[in-house]
Amino acid sequence: MVAEKTLTRNEYYKLAHECRDYALRLANFDQNLVDRALCLEFNAFLKRVRRYDRLHQPLEGIRPARPITRRMVLSVVIIAWVLVILLGASIFGRFALLANSTIFTLVIALLVVPPPIYGTSVEAIEGRLFFVVQTMQTMLESGEMAFSEAAYFNVRDVLREASDELRQQVYLNRMSERTRPW
Repeated sequence: MVAEKTLTRNEYYKLAHECRDYALRLANFDQNLVDRALCLEFNAFLKRVRRYDRLHQPLEGIRPARPITRRMVLSVVIIAWVLVILLGASIFGRFALLANSTIFTLVIALLVVPPPIYGTSVEAIEGRLFFVVQTMQTMLESGEMAFSEAAYFNVRDVLREASDELRQQVYLNRMSERTRPW
């Protein structure tokens, strides 16, 4: 994908505010779960941000979010289990019993595996958004955008607010993991 749009000061200003609002909104979700709608929203956001000429190169390394939820994985495994039960006995004979017990064990194991293993958690989305914010802060500090003094301080404060919010959410999530009894 090639950068299609020039990043103007006005668009940069709007993007900084959008990042801050996005960071504040992400704080309302459970950090450890995979939310399909948030993953799809982030993928659209990332695709749109990468279209800017000055952001395309630095954000090239960010991978899109994987919108694979526990419900989706369990659905596939349970459908396979039902197919083995229905078709397996008549086609495979004794192999069906082995496959049936294996799939049952897989279903139980999937209930224990944390969702971020197969999908992108809200915390990972926040981390990727944090990288976007840091990239924008670096551009701002280097003087690339050539803002007036008032606009510079306004955008700097907005980006700092987004950065602080994202850093706080990741920190709080790490602290809550340490205090869990399991």
